[in-house]
Amino acid sequence: MADSGSDTHDPPPPPGPAAEPPRKRRSKPKSKHPWLDRVLLAGVVLVSLALIGIGVGYFYVEYRFDQVHKVTVKHLRKAPVGQPFNVLIIGSDSRAGLSAAQQEHLGNEADAGGQRSDVTKIVHVVPATGQVSVLSIPRDTVVTVAGDTSEIGHYNRINATYNNGPDQLVQTIEANFGIPIEHVVQVNFDGLEGAVDAIGGVMLDFPYPAKDAYTGLDVTSPGCQLLNGGYALALARSRHYEYEKDGEWLYDGTSDFGRIQRQNAFLKAMINQAETKYNPLTLNAFLGSVVQGLTIDSTFTVADLINLAREFHTFASSNLVTATLPTYSHYSATFSDLGDVLYVQQPQATLVITQFLGGPPEEATTPPPGPYGVEPTTTTTTTVPLSGGTTSATSASSDTTTTVETDFDPTPC
Repeated sequence: MADSGSDTHDPPPPPGPAAEPPRKRRSKPKSKHPWLDRVLLAGVVLVSLALIGIGVGYFYVEYRFDQVHKVTVKHLRKAPVGQPFNVLIIGSDSRAGLSAAQQEHLGNEADAGGQRSDVTKIVHVVPATGQVSVLSIPRDTVVTVAGDTSEIGHYNRINATYNNGPDQLVQTIEANFGIPIEHVVQVNFDGLEGAVDAIGGVMLDFPYPAKDAYTGLDVTSPGCQLLNGGYALALARSRHYEYEKDGEWLYDGTSDFGRIQRQNAFLKAMINQAETKYNPLTLNAFLGSVVQGLTIDSTFTVADLINLAREFHTFASSNLVTATLPTYSHYSATFSDLGDVLYVQQPQATLVITQFLGGPPEEATTPPPGPYGVEPTTTTTTTVPLSGGTTSATSASSDTTTTVETDFDPTPC
């Protein structure tokens, strides 16, 4: 079954805000105990498991670890001990398990039409140097589907390949881009919202008032804001972002590209906030709130998490390097049944992946198609520097080059 590409899994505009209005920034004491980022939505969760184990005992972290749901992913690789590895972070749009109040704002399973990987990020970890990089793949990128294609066809959006679970998504990423995947972490709406609330919210600086009627985001004034879990989730999901500049509401037409930038800002803000909350009570509340919204692959062990915490306990959000896979849009009758989609831009994509991995990727066994079912042609792109290091740009057209403006997006504060 093909993904239509419409906003069908975005529910109608909610009747009111998703959470209490954000509050102005409060002064925060400087922490003497730097906390670890374990990277990305669910990475922060995993590291907290490790850190609380170091702080209050191995048996307690093992108890909490046992509460986290595990899933078997058959096609994962196994990296040698101490060598670089890649973690696939999946932000699922599944509404399963949400309360009636949450479904009122987020929609239910019928609204979603199955699960999609509306956040697909790959985290590259280099234990020897303490480097962490994140590569985002836009949800509408057309790929050659690996594994069982009976339900979603030979070509489809990358987010549709998650409908049958993470294993098909893992196979598709490796076959299309030559990026080996060693671990998988999945986080749903409830897990993300609970994690933010447990650490007291996140601080983000909004250049302008902002809103998204589809997710319930409603920031009424500019400046540094404290966002609770409801608003943080609304921001992370926002693909219909609007901002008020000079008395006029303007629309961010970059859709998923803009959302990726805002997600990366949110991740860094979450790392910053976590650094100030290193105490057993806060960490216990954090873990208790997220274990039900988190799924990890069954090869993860408690020892893995403890080792990561020891190696990365001084990691700072400013060192998190982010990149987005270069893509472009082009109308083609060949893929018209998929709606508005994006095609991988070569050779830029290979260059970005090479930089991301610190070396060339493996050979792609089934490369992603171009607009007419062939390998994508080279087009002109514009490099957009993102926070944390040199990265490549995102959205470009086959006819014209589009620079993704982000001056209206929030940043950590």
